[in-house]
Amino acid sequence: MNEQGLTELERRLRFSLPADYRQFLLSHTDSFLENSLVFRPPRSGIIDELLTVFDILKNDDKGRIGIPERSLLHIGRSLMGGYLYLRVSEQGFGEIHYSERMEFREVFASFSAFLEGTEAGSD
Repeated sequence: MNEQGLTELERRLRFSLPADYRQFLLSHTDSFLENSLVFRPPRSGIIDELLTVFDILKNDDKGRIGIPERSLLHIGRSLMGGYLYLRVSEQGFGEIHYSERMEFREVFASFSAFLEGTEAGSD
């Protein structure tokens, strides 16, 4: 089922997602994480939710897919007001950007680098 949704998402976006993020979406079925992802020092941030492919499609239906003028696709958030984005422009394609209170604070080279740069928090 996720494969069909992913194919539809990529059709709407008009490009293929980065391989590491695409692989994650294929197996990711629940947006709320059992344990939050806490950024490893010296970075600071926390993510409580990573969107599923169906969440992203729903956001697209509502016209809330991210920040189009900055080529950022919304892929996650913190319950405390942080947002996680995937860079989808040619320059920086696949980077993960984290913002809090409308200020971009962290950038990871890829989705894999983001996952490596976090650890499970104790909820």
